Amino acid sequence: MQVSIAMATYNGAKYLQEQLDSFTRQTRQPDELVVCDDGSNDETMVILEHFTAAAPFQVKIHRNATNLGCTRNFEKAISLCAGDYVFLSDQDDGWHSAKISTMVTGFESSP
Repeated sequence: MQVSIAMATYNGAKYLQEQLDSFTRQTRQPDELVVCDDGSNDETMVILEHFTAAAPFQVKIHRNATNLGCTRNFEKAISLCAGDYVFLSDQDDGWHSAKISTMVTGFESSP
């Protein structure tokens, strides 16, 4: 089963790196991270580009042409995901290292 993370960003530079680092510490890595940025004017895009270059999984970044707002930005990110399981992530979250593996095990053991 393929795992995607759909992340919506907007001027999240202050907390973004911490959340991106929590993805790389997962005991079960995602197959892809899809980020939709809603027109950030801080360092969000720079952080994402640096992360993409070193990430141990595929990272897709989409920058919206116009501001969609939080809900529609997440909808866009979800629509671009290819995984069987899609995890939603805010830019200021911090995930426990076993989040993906625990959830996938639960899904697969109790269809």
